[in-house]
Amino acid sequence: MRWLTLASFVFFFAVIVVLLLFMGHDVLEEIRGLDPLYVLLSMACFLGMQLSWSIKYFLLVRRRVRKAWFPYVALSSMAGNFVNITTPSGRMAGEPVRAKMIASCYDTRFSRVFASAMVDKASLTIAMISLLVPLTVYATVTFEMPRLLQYLTGAFVLFWIIIGVVSYLIFRNLGDKQSRQVGSFIHKVSRFLLRSRSRERSYYIERFKTGLSEFRSSFKFLAKNPAYMAVDLFLGVIIYSFRFAAAYMLFIAVGHSVPFFTVAMVVMVAFAIGLLSQIPGMIGIAETTMTYLYYSTGIEPAIAFTVSVMTQMNSYLFEIGLGYAAMLSMNFILVRRKRMEAPVSP
Repeated sequence: MRWLTLASFVFFFAVIVVLLLFMGHDVLEEIRGLDPLYVLLSMACFLGMQLSWSIKYFLLVRRRVRKAWFPYVALSSMAGNFVNITTPSGRMAGEPVRAKMIASCYDTRFSRVFASAMVDKASLTIAMISLLVPLTVYATVTFEMPRLLQYLTGAFVLFWIIIGVVSYLIFRNLGDKQSRQVGSFIHKVSRFLLRSRSRERSYYIERFKTGLSEFRSSFKFLAKNPAYMAVDLFLGVIIYSFRFAAAYMLFIAVGHSVPFFTVAMVVMVAFAIGLLSQIPGMIGIAETTMTYLYYSTGIEPAIAFTVSVMTQMNSYLFEIGLGYAAMLSMNFILVRRKRMEAPVSP
């Protein structure tokens, strides 16, 4: 899907060029007048978001992999974020990557660590919906929120509720017969993609049944303690709060006063719509949505555009820049560890 990633970048730069043609002078004036201290504070908020996410994921992984070391978990978490933001997956493609890295690093079952990654994603989604609903109500009461955005926000919330309920019902009642059917389907897909290199059907059936059993036990273990889940959800709210604070600092940097909850609503709604778009990094969609929403609240177009673009640039810097560096670092660590553990020839 590299073509879609490339097309997203082309679309992003096209949007930037078009908007700059209409208000380029005003935007440049806003950029020249930025207070560097608050720009740095905005970047620090994004760094805090990455650190909070790494801590959140580490607490989940540590409950299943006792030997897990925080730096390795943090690197794998940021590497997963890099995959999430550069692929058209609704920020889901990075979860197998971060789980595979930890599983390879500590020689444990992939399904055990993958359960931690999925609990992390589920609690983040719950935290997002928990923030999105009251913020949407706040926006509707405070100012006239565009009807289309209300529909899109409602569709996003409903979509994830349906996904959660359906997934729970399917995996809860998945018996031996259904497991064999899923394993056979995976075998057919693998045979189509790999041609003659595909394994036997029984291999995929057994792997799926074993993985499902391990995943269920891990998921139940991770979710059975309400105190741990409360901490996990709290850290999820902290992660999004750092994202809100980063945009709020940019408004202070341009010398414009905006209520914090208005900024939080715009960032949250734009993030939700960006996920629905399936465009890698939400490139173009998030910037356009944030600019339009800020403008709807009475903010000048040049200020709205400057803050929106700089907010996303911060996101790209940390999730793509640091994420790619983290992926290279984890690959180096795994390769080096594999060489050290390889038997020496006499």
